[in-house]
Amino acid sequence: MKKTLTASLKIATLLTLSFPSFASLYNVTVARDESGDYKTIQEALKNAPKDNSLYTIYIKNGTYNERLNIERPNIYLIGENRDHTIITATTASGTLKPDGSNWGTTGSRTVNINAENFTARSLTIANGFDFPANQIKASDDPTKIQSTQAVALLISNQADHSQFKNVNLVGYQDTLYIKSPMNYFDQSRISGHVDFIFGYGGALIENSNIVARNRNDVANGEPYGYLTAPATDIKQPYGFVFKNCQLTKESNEVPAKSFALGRPWHPTTTFDDGRYADPNAIGHSAFINCSIDDHIYGWDQMSGTGKDGSKVWFTPEDSRFWEYHNRGEGSVQVQSHHNHSDKLKDNTYRPQLTKQQIKLYDNNRILQGWIPDISLPNNSQLKGEVLNEAMTFPATITVIDSLGQTVIARTDKKGRYQTDITKMTLPIIVSADDHSGFSCLKSDKKRSLCMSALITKANLDGTTVGNINPFSDVIVSSVASAADIDGPQQLVAKGYVPALPLDAFKLAQTHFEQAFGDLAPNRNKERHNKKQNNEKGGSKDNNWDPVSYPKKYHSLMEDLTKKVIHNRGYTTNTGLASKTTLTDLAFHPLLSVSDNPSYQLQKSQLSQVQQQVEKAKTRVFIVGDSTVSNYEADVFPRMGWGQAFDLRYTTEDLSIVNAARSGRSSRDFINGRWLSSIEPYVQRGDYLFIEFGHNDEKCNGANGDRGPIDVANLCTYPNSADGEPQSPRWLPHYSFQHSLERYLLFAKIHGMQPVLLTPLARAKTAQGELGAPINPAQHITKQNADNGYAFYGSYTQTIIDTAKKHHIPLIDLQAESIKLGDNAGENWNQLWLAVDPNQYPYYEGKTGSIDKPDTTHFQQKGAQAITDIVVKNIKRQPQLHQLATQL
Repeated sequence: MKKTLTASLKIATLLTLSFPSFASLYNVTVARDESGDYKTIQEALKNAPKDNSLYTIYIKNGTYNERLNIERPNIYLIGENRDHTIITATTASGTLKPDGSNWGTTGSRTVNINAENFTARSLTIANGFDFPANQIKASDDPTKIQSTQAVALLISNQADHSQFKNVNLVGYQDTLYIKSPMNYFDQSRISGHVDFIFGYGGALIENSNIVARNRNDVANGEPYGYLTAPATDIKQPYGFVFKNCQLTKESNEVPAKSFALGRPWHPTTTFDDGRYADPNAIGHSAFINCSIDDHIYGWDQMSGTGKDGSKVWFTPEDSRFWEYHNRGEGSVQVQSHHNHSDKLKDNTYRPQLTKQQIKLYDNNRILQGWIPDISLPNNSQLKGEVLNEAMTFPATITVIDSLGQTVIARTDKKGRYQTDITKMTLPIIVSADDHSGFSCLKSDKKRSLCMSALITKANLDGTTVGNINPFSDVIVSSVASAADIDGPQQLVAKGYVPALPLDAFKLAQTHFEQAFGDLAPNRNKERHNKKQNNEKGGSKDNNWDPVSYPKKYHSLMEDLTKKVIHNRGYTTNTGLASKTTLTDLAFHPLLSVSDNPSYQLQKSQLSQVQQQVEKAKTRVFIVGDSTVSNYEADVFPRMGWGQAFDLRYTTEDLSIVNAARSGRSSRDFINGRWLSSIEPYVQRGDYLFIEFGHNDEKCNGANGDRGPIDVANLCTYPNSADGEPQSPRWLPHYSFQHSLERYLLFAKIHGMQPVLLTPLARAKTAQGELGAPINPAQHITKQNADNGYAFYGSYTQTIIDTAKKHHIPLIDLQAESIKLGDNAGENWNQLWLAVDPNQYPYYEGKTGSIDKPDTTHFQQKGAQAITDIVVKNIKRQPQLHQLATQL
């Protein structure tokens, strides 16, 4: 036995640990409302790949009236919510088939698993046969069913290695029928009354709630039911083993001492000498470290058929029934330490395992070396490193699994961490927060710097690598978007990891591979060896991906992260952090605008830009909003003037770093950590061009749902008509002038020359029509009928006043852009964004097309014209003479 067990342990461990699994991410979706790939589970199963590869089905909330017969291996069912994703049928053993025969116990099942490696979590499997209603029918009622066994879940002979977590099995008699020898349940709920966990198979059931249901058809003094009815073959060492479970009752109506832990089932079997109760079915049930309510009275006997056809009784004493260290009103202690009898004073049989015997009940022995991966095994570790040039360490690490189990850890001063993830359920999100701000999610105050990584598979033999960096955060962002979640931090904020699509994850990984795959040394050789290593069950030490790369790639990833700027965007309708953004050091976008963005960069771009920014003799840093910012190639010809300025004037000696960001106000740009992102690269003598106003104006608190959000996150108030700063009491950061002065202070601290610019004009007339002549009264707020503004005034004038007060060079882009539009006349739409979708398909049906002109933003020609205006004004400013010589 020992030799066989050891051998099987090694084989099972090798097979399990060498098999890469993404089963925790789904392939297809089932939804009753037809919002998924399929409307029924059966249809999804029918369309599973024929190669028996892992196939994961995400089932949205709903009641699915289906009888499922699963005969394909490697199926994984994930419900949206355990109590609201319900698979049910109403068949009992005595229910008639169409041919007039009974379904029988086996046929009554709602779900039959008859293939290896089945997994399910977060759903309910029920047999909805109404046992109570049936029992109150008159005995001569022809509709009364006599055989009331009604199986919810049948784990058939071929279904070894089935595993379940957070599953609710609901029935009355014979709820769970197990035939295969090796299965696993964790954190689940199983309810019923008569023999509701039974069979000749085996299962390890941990951390679960075993619920005894009430019934009204029992005579006084008779048992209500039996939790287990094992028929374990004598050659099989384990049947049903319960560890750390709660044995509870459905309600207080269930009397004390009304349920037995189990009784021995000797199924009637056909032998050469007749048909009778199987004498080798020496049932095994063990309850270890369980909490037991008062409805439990011990074990009981069960009748069977003798060789001569008579009724014979099989007793607990002739079975393998055990307990160990249970507690609660239904648990017992042996009479004394000196009494080695298994019977109590009231003659109840409650045998207890000894300290020596309990050693045989470790999970590896029970499961013969098989390691279920639905719950990570004991001593599972997650370790990794956090790489981000802008973050400060130690940082807080938060690990969240699919069921909301959470672990908190800390990195060391170099960003390295290690923590225990025992019993967690994949996929896992691990996130890092450096606490340099108030929140990873909100922007009403300074945001912390935060990143995340998605762990989809684990090394079941010990330690899983979970590195966190800008590129791992991009993957999380892409997968979150595919699940209709607006960004990594909003995914983290859920407190659990919802079902996530495999295709989106693989695509995001592919995008990284396409962009950076060739950076890994000896990559081609490793690709060749990778297949050989997998075939041999060897280590996948050659992984080059953002999350699981080995230690030998540390320097490579560290160098790569030093060449990018990572941040998260802003959700307009919530004010919360959104998708991951990634740029090079000159703030050129590296990601496309798609929900699962590809990388947009030229060969050696990151290194060249890094060298250019760091080595240039002069740097011009531009901060501002969407009228200034860089744009992805996808949305060309939309262009901010800062982008046009960079394209025209960046040289080896002069670096134009356009850090402006779409949607940002002067306050939010700081809170969102965009200003701090340029800090590592600025030097004395550099220039800081500052243009805000468009989004600072969003101060109408009465503007529907967005008003309060805008006020909380974006709004700053302009100076009064007499030039005085305005803000709520004790909240000076709401003053536009105060906000601008924070940039001036930043410039002073770093020895930079600041330049203030008024915001560009919108191409609208005084009558609100599109185009020219452009209304000269721009960027002014005034009180409305809803009293939505706490303060109001002119943002342009506030900028002019601030520049004058601090003797700062000023470029009045509002006045200049009005003049530009007026001179263009009816051709204004060749400057502002109004393009033909036939030429630029991205704009089909979007703002910025001919049919929906964008009167705020510019296309390439307009951005270049504004650049000319900026350069002309630079050359007029004595304080900017040194810069002018380089333009």
